[in-house]
Amino acid sequence: MKKRLKFIRQIGTVVALIGSLFSYAMFQGGFVSWFLFYSFLPFGLCALAIAAYPLRRIQVTRAIASSSYYAGDTLTVTISLRLPFFVPLAYVMVDENWPPALQQTERNRAMPLFWRKTYSCTYTVSHLPRGEHLFSAIRVTMTDWLGLVTKETAFPIEDAIIVYPRYVEMKYRKISSQLDQGGAASSIPLHRDMTMAVGVREYVQGDRFSWIHWKASARKNELMTKEFEERQSDDIVVVLDRTPTPLFEEMVTFTASFLRAAIKKGVQTGLISVGSDRFIFPSRNGEAHLQQLFYHLAKTACDSLQPFARIIQQEMTQWPLSVSINYVTSQLTKETAASLSDFAAKNRCGTVFLIKRDEHGVANEERELLEQLRRKGIITIITTPEQFANALFGGGQR
Repeated sequence: MKKRLKFIRQIGTVVALIGSLFSYAMFQGGFVSWFLFYSFLPFGLCALAIAAYPLRRIQVTRAIASSSYYAGDTLTVTISLRLPFFVPLAYVMVDENWPPALQQTERNRAMPLFWRKTYSCTYTVSHLPRGEHLFSAIRVTMTDWLGLVTKETAFPIEDAIIVYPRYVEMKYRKISSQLDQGGAASSIPLHRDMTMAVGVREYVQGDRFSWIHWKASARKNELMTKEFEERQSDDIVVVLDRTPTPLFEEMVTFTASFLRAAIKKGVQTGLISVGSDRFIFPSRNGEAHLQQLFYHLAKTACDSLQPFARIIQQEMTQWPLSVSINYVTSQLTKETAASLSDFAAKNRCGTVFLIKRDEHGVANEERELLEQLRRKGIITIITTPEQFANALFGGGQR
């Protein structure tokens, strides 16, 4: 309503100026008064023409080179205008309705049309941030030579781009470590063959109900669980810590690189990502699966309200022991270390990737916790963005 009243006042001002100059010339007469009237008349008529111009009939298009990018890429956008018929404009201002994450400083562009009916401009957005970005509308504003009348309208032209996380070319291999006793412990757990039971042991929380050996339980008067013949499996699952941290982008880059390297190697790979939402991707491989994982990583955020220790306690019990668990985090707490130690006692050691900005970013408390985890048989790797490519080949601190 305010814009309409402002527009009406602008038209009234133009009409009043033309009328005043005409009245002045009629009553005053002489060269000067008529010179003023005829000098202003073209500008006044141009302003009235813009006021009556059907702005909605302008054809506005936005051309984006691609719909998918990677973080850090440069986006190129071309906006084109085609006027239905000529009008003597001073310029047309084009204002993009920018996605909030882009935060561009140059929010509009002036197109000096002069005597043209078509015009286009191209702008670039460098260092694209990860995420899904929606361009929702283009606002077009036109004005006359003296700026007496300004007319604007918005064209709801929607375009979306997806910016996948950046990744590095990571070399993939199975990770192994040496226990204090000198034996080699593979980070790839052994898969249990359910068709052949080779012994019994005491029941521990997390064992399946079908594994209980009822005869042995009756003899010992306590629950006993069958032990099965074991064989190796290459399946892995990556657990991404989504608790708030300033290193979340580095964690996403490492996770994307790790997932890509494993899937390219033919390894069945899954992802657990729990924050304000919960996404569980089962262990698979193939390009379609990798694209699905990257699409999730493009939109995920560090918005978890629960501590990482509670999340892994809730999620890990649902996965078989045949899957190797890899934890990606930027901060190691006592609660997380305690949870990982509990899983190690159940023959699920796994690997912890601690992401830091540099080699001096590890706190003393974290170093003590890392040493405790190593003694439990849990592989721990401290890595920085510069070391991601060789993180699985000693490109980090163990």
